[in-house]
Amino acid sequence: MEVFFLMMGLWLVVAMALGLRRPTGFGGAALRARLDAVYGEPHELVRVEPAAFPEADLEFYDRARKELESRGYRFLADVEDLTLSRIYPQNRTFMRMMVDAGGMIRATAYHLHPRGVVVSLLQLVQLYPRHLRVLELVSEVQGAFLVTSNTNGVDRLEPPPEAKVERLPLQATLAEIIARHEARITELLRTYPGRSPTTFESFDEVTASIARAHVVMARHRQKVGGLSRDELERLKGRPLSASEEQFLREVQAPSSTKPE
Repeated sequence: MEVFFLMMGLWLVVAMALGLRRPTGFGGAALRARLDAVYGEPHELVRVEPAAFPEADLEFYDRARKELESRGYRFLADVEDLTLSRIYPQNRTFMRMMVDAGGMIRATAYHLHPRGVVVSLLQLVQLYPRHLRVLELVSEVQGAFLVTSNTNGVDRLEPPPEAKVERLPLQATLAEIIARHEARITELLRTYPGRSPTTFESFDEVTASIARAHVVMARHRQKVGGLSRDELERLKGRPLSASEEQFLREVQAPSSTKPE
């Protein structure tokens, strides 16, 4: 859910893949500091112009807008998460926000190009793709979030129980993502006919929904101590080693420092 959730999953992959050889800044304490920074306060979202992001794949953004508009979606704004940009200054990006004609779906398209020496090494050994072109569709139904995105295999953190997330392959087309999410809404409303989705009409209503999702995710991260044992073991594919147990203890110890 949202670009900051994906960025935290990237940081986890980097830290664990480097293992005991990870440089300063990739240990458990550093990961916990970033978790606290990402989830510890409301995020500052500001409108931006695409020209301010010369490395962004503007063709992808325009293609996503055209596809969504052909299905009745309406453009709201291009937005940067300044909170996330301060934590990950090398990975600045912007989100294109749109809403469907019925006001039940908020859509976010963004291009993420992870940068930095360590991330480049991981890309060379194909542990992480060079470019992520993501379309995420979200519907909010009485405190729960129905989420569909093309982040299968790269979204490594488990969502909170309030989020029902379906991750399609990275190669999924925009049309496939849209069709699947709309089908999921239909399935949900047929199963629970008494529930009514939250409607979005304005930029402020969409950002308020994002803020509510952030609160849900922050509470979940706090509950699991930043990172859970199950998440680490799923990433490693086996029980944790002694060094990984130490890494987990560092993550779960409350952080009192800012991320490096």
